[in-house]
Amino acid sequence: MKILKTALLVVVVLLALLAIIGLLIPSEVTLERQTTVNASPQSVYEEISSMKRFNKWSPWFRIDPEGTTYNFSGPDSGVGNKMEWASDHEEVGTGSQEIVEAVEGQKIRSEMYFGGFDDPAYANLTLEETDGGTKVTWTFEGNMGSNPMFKLMGLMMESMLGPTYEEGLANLKERVESKPLFSVEINEINVEPINYLAIRETFDVTKPETIGPRMGELYGQILGYINANGVMGAGQPMSVYVDYSDTGWTADIAIPVADTGEVNDENIVAGQTVSGKVVQGIHMGDYHKLDDTHKQLQAYMQFNELEANGNGYEVYVTDPTQADTSQWRTEVFYPIK
Repeated sequence: MKILKTALLVVVVLLALLAIIGLLIPSEVTLERQTTVNASPQSVYEEISSMKRFNKWSPWFRIDPEGTTYNFSGPDSGVGNKMEWASDHEEVGTGSQEIVEAVEGQKIRSEMYFGGFDDPAYANLTLEETDGGTKVTWTFEGNMGSNPMFKLMGLMMESMLGPTYEEGLANLKERVESKPLFSVEINEINVEPINYLAIRETFDVTKPETIGPRMGELYGQILGYINANGVMGAGQPMSVYVDYSDTGWTADIAIPVADTGEVNDENIVAGQTVSGKVVQGIHMGDYHKLDDTHKQLQAYMQFNELEANGNGYEVYVTDPTQADTSQWRTEVFYPIK
C-alpha cells in the first residue's frame, strides 16, 4: 500500500506541475532567423513566392524527396498558391502551406497546417534592400494551445526549428546567388493554341545574311495563298522551330489563321502550337540578337528544372519596317510541362 500511495503522490505532483506549466508557459511561439543575399529583392522574391520554387531550397524537401508526395493548387505564385504534402518520415509528416499575403519584392506570409494540430501556424519571409544585397528575415509564429505538453514543446522550438531555418536560408542564399542573370523579361504564363499556315524551310546559319530576305519571300507566298483562298488571318507573323542542327535550323515560317481549312497547296503546311504553360521571353531589338534571348530562356529552364513540351516559337509583334530597331518586339515562347 505504501508503494501505491507513493506512486499516486508522484502522479499528483506531476499533474500539478503540468497544470502550473500550463498556466505559466505562454501559448504563443515565435522564431526568427536572418541572412543577407547578394542579389536584388525581386530576384529573391521570385524564389519565395512560389511553393514549387520553395521546394528548390526547402530543408524539409531534402529530408525525404523520394517518399514525400506533393500536391500544388491555386495560381503558380502569390496569394492562393498552395502546397500539400504527405510523408511517412517523422520529420516531414503531413500538412499544407498556402500563401495568404504577398507584396511584390517585399514580403510573403504563409498559413500552415500540420498533422495533429488544429490551429494554423504562420511563416513570414520579408525582404529589405541593403548595401550588400537583400536582407531576408524568416519568422515562425505558432500557437501551442492549452495542452501543457505542447507548451513544453514550444519551449524547445528554438533548438528544434532554429537550425532548420538557418539551413533553409543558407540554401536560399546559395540558390539565388547562383541564378543566371537575365537581360530580357522572362515570364511563365498560360497560352491558347495558335492555328497557322506555313512553309517549312531549313536555313543555313553560316549564311545569316540570306535568312531575313528568304523569310520575307516565304511570308509573301503564304499571304498570297491566304488571300487567294479566303482564309482569315488571326495574328502576327511567326516562326515555329521544328529542328536544329550544327549547320542550321528548320522552322515553319507561319501566319496565324482562324481556321486552316483544307490545304490545297503542297508547299503549304497546317499546324498548331502547343497550349498550356510556356516560358515567354520579351526580346526588344534587332532580330540578329534573338539567339541571345533563346540562350537566356534555355538557361532559365535549366536553372528551374523545367521540361520542354513541344516546339518553341517566335511571334514578331512589331512591323519590321519601323525604322527604330530598338522598338522591335519579338515574343519567344517555350512550351513546358
